[in-house]
Amino acid sequence: MSLEALVQSILDKGTAEKSEIIGAARKEMEKLLQEAREKGQQDISRKLDDARKAAERLKVQETARSELESRKTVLIAQKEVLDAVKTEVLKRLSSPEVRSELLEALLDKHKEDWQSGKVYCGEMNQKQVKSIVGSRFGGTIECSGGVVIESEDRANKVDLRFETLLDDIWEDSVKELADLLWPRK
Repeated sequence: MSLEALVQSILDKGTAEKSEIIGAARKEMEKLLQEAREKGQQDISRKLDDARKAAERLKVQETARSELESRKTVLIAQKEVLDAVKTEVLKRLSSPEVRSELLEALLDKHKEDWQSGKVYCGEMNQKQVKSIVGSRFGGTIECSGGVVIESEDRANKVDLRFETLLDDIWEDSVKELADLLWPRK
């Protein structure tokens, strides 16, 4: 075998090995690219799924927040209506005709209390209360109607002011009133 033939044989062998190495490298590169594509696709799918879940959570939170705000607005409006009703009731109780009649009823019912104590009332009721209790009149107080009866030893007070009586009745019946005004479905 001649030197040229030997060189040619070595070159041919090198070219064949080079082609095999390049082919193997291409196969490995294709395999790695395919794995990278699959992993990328999985990452994209996972991130999209995470984003959908996060969007759904956000939607649920926003819906809940909106419902809460809506309920809060309704409750505030209902409270305003109830406060207006309470104010109107106190205004009607304080009208001269009603106030006079209620004062007589209160003093009559609590006669034993004031006969051994002092009676206090609002300035607008002073004349009427004095005419009923006489020397047991103790003076005037700030109120829209009613009386406060204090025992002789000043240890006990019976608060019969319209504001106090209305507050007591209101506490007992506000739920019932709200149910009448806004029945639940």
